[in-house]
Amino acid sequence: MQKAAARPLYCTLNLALQPKLQHGLLMPIYRLRSFSLRLLTTTCLAFLLSACAIQQADQSETEQMVNSVITGKLHNGHYRAADNSFQADAPFRPGTGSYRSMHIAESFDISESQVQFTSSAAPVEVYRVHLFKGNIPAEGELYRQATAQYFELFEERYNTTLEPITLQDQQISGVTATSATFGQHIPQRSALGMTADEVDIWHSYYYLERGDNAAFIWINRPQPDQAGATPGAEQRIRDFIDSFQLNAKALR
Repeated sequence: MQKAAARPLYCTLNLALQPKLQHGLLMPIYRLRSFSLRLLTTTCLAFLLSACAIQQADQSETEQMVNSVITGKLHNGHYRAADNSFQADAPFRPGTGSYRSMHIAESFDISESQVQFTSSAAPVEVYRVHLFKGNIPAEGELYRQATAQYFELFEERYNTTLEPITLQDQQISGVTATSATFGQHIPQRSALGMTADEVDIWHSYYYLERGDNAAFIWINRPQPDQAGATPGAEQRIRDFIDSFQLNAKALR
């Protein structure tokens, strides 16, 4: 039998967090007390875009970013969520190929919002912003549960552990945030008759609370010395985090 062609890593990484679909809606996989942890992933990107297709797209607002129809606002590379929960500079900057091929996937409801930035020009580089709105559990409970759920999903999917690299506090949006970076080895995987080579990736997360809201940011990318790494990824991450602003008010 002829060996299947190698498939870009992002094609199999897209299977890492696979939400359940029911009647065309994203269904919660986990419960965090009063919160449902809905994981927005690149696997559901096409579905989300088709669901948004009924909305009018102003070409000047999306600035030649041809692959997304969004409800948030994007102007000069600066994104503001439709529910005004946060704003930040898009990680992929205007005037670049990665910006023109960028996808923004959005999911908004009363208690949570999620926005995800990806680009076909930067495979495996994924920026997820997960917002929790109002009634934040006290004493770090949401932080502990959110990190545990994300870790569980990645470790169970690939049957490899996340190994700590850094853990520190830093200032984001005027508040002290907890941030960490972990490495994970992704073994060779096969899906749909194709194969992806093994690779090491880095996960970074940032957790911050402001007023009645909390943000959990989870960023994936290949380890910088990997063959599939995209130049400039670490600087893009720093710029994205530095520009991130979390709204302090309860949002509905």
